[in-house]
Amino acid sequence: MKLLRRRDLLLSHALAPLAATAAAQPAGRLARVTIGAENDWFPYSGERDGRAQGMTVELVTAAFAAMGVEVKFELLPYARCMAQTRNGMLAGCFNTTRTALIENDYLWPAKPMFNERFLIYARADDPHTGPPLQVRDLEGQQVAVTRGYEYGSEFDANPRVLRVVTSHDENNFQVVLRGRARYTLAPEANTRALLVRRPEMVGQFKVVGALSYFGIYTTFSRQHPDARAALAAFDEGMRVINANGVARAIQERWRQGGTGR
Repeated sequence: MKLLRRRDLLLSHALAPLAATAAAQPAGRLARVTIGAENDWFPYSGERDGRAQGMTVELVTAAFAAMGVEVKFELLPYARCMAQTRNGMLAGCFNTTRTALIENDYLWPAKPMFNERFLIYARADDPHTGPPLQVRDLEGQQVAVTRGYEYGSEFDANPRVLRVVTSHDENNFQVVLRGRARYTLAPEANTRALLVRRPEMVGQFKVVGALSYFGIYTTFSRQHPDARAALAAFDEGMRVINANGVARAIQERWRQGGTGR
């Protein structure tokens, strides 16, 4: 009996390193993943013809495809997309600005997909004619912003900006037109796409300043079981499509035309 116990003990010690190695490795190569796609931030990501379309949608698709991973997109409002990623219902979500307020809530790729900045818009008849405005110039001013969006650490961490919160970028511009806010923030590409949809708004706004450039990320969940494998595949896939020129071609096409193909 003692001999048997000794043999079992030796066997368990011999197998322990193998078991630890197996536990540290993924169960298998990631074949497919579901990522949350913002449904209303065109031309980066939006719902068109019942499916996710936009520059970021194509970048994420290409990055995963480079690693042989099939990606499915679940369209939903940005705030809900981020909440479901945080609680593990989704493996990831885009388009996210990395700020101190949410840094520890998510897993982050090594690099952003691209860099962007929000321009500061006012009504065309706004009296401002001085140097371009910056974040500090917005203190004490009413600025229309979209619920759940990040606008960079400098803006997000400034409590002296008086935020008027709405559910969509288009609503922000309407709020400015109605005089309920003096300014709103949006990238030029988003505004250009909005004016294509709403030509009656052309000529009613002007750019009066800009925030600093910051990275736009696909964020990954700390809770979802596939998130870490998905992040590893995404990081490597982005490296591949940046090296072979696919990422640049996608960005140039969308930035020039605003509508993709």
